[in-house]
Amino acid sequence: MTLEDEYLQAKLFPPFLFPIMIKAKQSTLCSPKNPRVWPLSALALATALSCALPSQAQSISADEKQELAALRATTQALIEALVGQGLITRERADAIVKQAQQQGAPGAAQWGTPLAATAGAAAGAGAAQKVVRVPYVPETARQQMRDEIKTEVLAQAKSERWGEPGAMPDWLGRIRIGGDMRVRAQGDMFDDGNVPASVYRAQTSSPAWAPDLSNTNTNRERMTLRARLDVDALLSEQVQAGMRLSTGGLTGPTSTSQTLGGNGGGFNRYSLTLDRAWLHWQPPVGFQGLSADFGRMPNPFYSSDLTWSDDLNFDGVAANMKHYVSPQQGFFANAGLFALEELNLSSRDKWLLGAQVGGEFTLAKGTQLKLGLAIYDFKHIEGVRETDPPPSGPRAGTVNYFSSQYSAGWRQKGNTLININDPTSVAAPTWGLAPKFRPVNVTAGLSLDALAPVMLNFNLDVVKNTAFDLADIRARSGMSLSDSSSKLEAKTLAVQARVQAGSAKLAKRGDWQSFITYRYMERDAWVDAFTDTTWHLGGTNYKGWSLGTNYAFDRNFWLSGRWTSSRNLDDKVRFLAVPGDPTSVSGNLSSAPLRIDVIQLDLNARF
Repeated sequence: MTLEDEYLQAKLFPPFLFPIMIKAKQSTLCSPKNPRVWPLSALALATALSCALPSQAQSISADEKQELAALRATTQALIEALVGQGLITRERADAIVKQAQQQGAPGAAQWGTPLAATAGAAAGAGAAQKVVRVPYVPETARQQMRDEIKTEVLAQAKSERWGEPGAMPDWLGRIRIGGDMRVRAQGDMFDDGNVPASVYRAQTSSPAWAPDLSNTNTNRERMTLRARLDVDALLSEQVQAGMRLSTGGLTGPTSTSQTLGGNGGGFNRYSLTLDRAWLHWQPPVGFQGLSADFGRMPNPFYSSDLTWSDDLNFDGVAANMKHYVSPQQGFFANAGLFALEELNLSSRDKWLLGAQVGGEFTLAKGTQLKLGLAIYDFKHIEGVRETDPPPSGPRAGTVNYFSSQYSAGWRQKGNTLININDPTSVAAPTWGLAPKFRPVNVTAGLSLDALAPVMLNFNLDVVKNTAFDLADIRARSGMSLSDSSSKLEAKTLAVQARVQAGSAKLAKRGDWQSFITYRYMERDAWVDAFTDTTWHLGGTNYKGWSLGTNYAFDRNFWLSGRWTSSRNLDDKVRFLAVPGDPTSVSGNLSSAPLRIDVIQLDLNARF
């Protein structure tokens, strides 16, 4: 309890004397050499003031007036002494006297009134006296209140960043900005025995393979740049928005690399494209483990680069569900509907429907297994041959035509193609996919930490296109496709096995990873438009190996090296060509020799 609280409860002094009493207590009157002087002086002054200030409930006799005058004189002398010792100023002393005179005026509140009111005695003898009780708050309770208030104020100050230099608005705390950059030196080396590109480009009839090849014999060295900027915003506890800008232009869906010296050369600038823009929603409590994505989003499926390129993103809607039976066992399901191509003059838009189920299991301490089974249905992606010539006159541009073509901006190489021009056309071919695609994909991953900190990872990926139907292809192409020079068989299997050793991730200096991969991909196992562009420089219909290593020089900065060697598959239909005459060929070009080695050296940074 403070001195002012004690004086106030005892009603010994008027409030205007508190500063004087406290200052006097801190003066030499209460020095260690004279510890008893202060209590006696305070008692004498309290007695003098309590008598000097008249009570409102009593009349004053002549003797009392004389005594009161003496006490007032004593008080005045005490005030003068305080001025003389320099404890208070003359102005303050005059103000105290003036205030005392005002409080002593009739009707003014009087200090010095006893705690037991005397007004009851004046009303009549034996009347019960009223007691004024002043609440007392213990010091421990006061300290607890101070601590609670301090905690609340500090919490509010921290959340609202009171007084923090350069404090940013609250919404900025809900936005995360990141990205990555990669500078690559790449060498593409072609075998001298490869069939010239002019032979591939001379194809006009069905079936055909890789009609867009422009280089099969000339080695190429180049540098590329990939830059990506991610922005993620937490809109609420349930909704998140994401966006990513990247290099790469609009040359294809599976690569965001920009060739240095390209884009017209002469140090010309490069363009940025909208690589991702999607909303992620997690329903409220009661639907735990369920989420949905809308827009242009990352790959929502558990897969490898055998099927979907790492740079590929999806346009549409996806739903994901995870449920853990125990810490050692969980299950997941993914599904999505994605737009491949929207057509203005046709109701046969191209769509991708995908569904996947899988599970994650702890087989033993440090041994994790993840399995996924997916089926994908590419709707209306197959080519259909036109029966009439292109519309002309007023009908031109108002009638659907060539909507089933496999656009040159999509295709890479490997898939079997058919010419969908009408039978009377002598124009350059318009290519469409020969088979339908409904691949089933099994993906398995096993991780072991028995050699920790070295992690071992084994991955196996198998794809089988279940929609290949030779009779259906014949009907849509309008050709028999059965003569010995163009024999067509189902080649619909793809397999990839990968082993990786090293750090779980490249997080700090000294972290490393090394891997070896074997791949076997038949020509119509998968849609070649969506494949990785390193293996065989994109596409299908090859087998080969890839070796690589990564080493972190610093936090979020690492060097990668990779060698990939692949060659075309031989489908046992012998290919023959007359040297110098690209039109004089026999057999399937899918069996034509095409061997490619790719060497890549990357500097990577992440922020």
